[in-house]
Amino acid sequence: MTLNGIIENHIINKRPIFIGGCPRSGTTMLGAMLGDAARCVTTPESPFKQKIPFRLGVDWFKGIDTTKLMDMLLKDFEFRQWKIPTHNSQLPSAFKIDDYRNLLFGLVDSYAKKFNKLDWNVWIDHTPNNFSDALLLLDIFPNAKFIHIVRDPRAIAASITPLNFGPNTAKDAAVYWGRKLSDALAFELVFPKKCLRVKYEDLVLQPEKSLQIICDFSGIRFVPGMIFGKGFKVPEYTKIKHGLVGSEPKTERIDTWERELADWQIYQIENSLHDLMGMMGYTKIGRKLHPPNATQSIKTLMKKIISSFINKIRQRVQRRRYGKHKRFY
Repeated sequence: MTLNGIIENHIINKRPIFIGGCPRSGTTMLGAMLGDAARCVTTPESPFKQKIPFRLGVDWFKGIDTTKLMDMLLKDFEFRQWKIPTHNSQLPSAFKIDDYRNLLFGLVDSYAKKFNKLDWNVWIDHTPNNFSDALLLLDIFPNAKFIHIVRDPRAIAASITPLNFGPNTAKDAAVYWGRKLSDALAFELVFPKKCLRVKYEDLVLQPEKSLQIICDFSGIRFVPGMIFGKGFKVPEYTKIKHGLVGSEPKTERIDTWERELADWQIYQIENSLHDLMGMMGYTKIGRKLHPPNATQSIKTLMKKIISSFINKIRQRVQRRRYGKHKRFY
């Protein structure tokens, strides 16, 4: 079984915009905003576009074995959430780079048809780890542009540690943020004309101004209504995680981390990242390290145990409802 019409589309004059950054930085929020622009289509996260050629061994001269490629694609959890029809279709025996590009654009075209976006020419992809394999993406899509969205690491820690993927301590979240940031900064340095850096806080506090800059860089026509993020339908399995997508940015979300993190957690984050926060424009508040007392330690442990238990229940429910799933961030 393969995808109907994926090679026959002969996609021309199409181009992608890859949004990336640390998970919980607002990649989906921005994707939903840009997806509301004319001739733009925002798809669900698509880590499979890099994951599959990487796992099968990228050798575009020889090509990627079609049977293995399609088998991995059709079994991929994230791809299945696109919910596009599968039929028998004529495919090459091995995928060269042009074939693979046409395949991906064909998938986007099939997804766009679900929402009657027949005249799209810009694919908006908001997979957070786009900068982890940015060179591979640039090989496949030489006309691609990248948007690097950065968010305060303290806000990232407060947002990501309760989830069922990624780090579960403030210190680990800081290291995680730094690693993801480094990937994107390296790409920015080498390809400055290909990449635009955007701060989550600017997008929330000054959405129209920020979006105008992003649209100018991306070659998209700005529409004021984009700030409401109505250009993407969040998949069912991520609705809880992306509950705020589809509404105007909430300015009160900027500093909720100050109430959600303890002083010692803030200290760990700021101390771990040294000057990197300042380089990104985030001011340390200089909380002193007060090791948690016995009561606080017990509360923290209980919170971790309860959070872990809830996440396991959510994972079981998710597996039953949507199938086996593993994150590759």
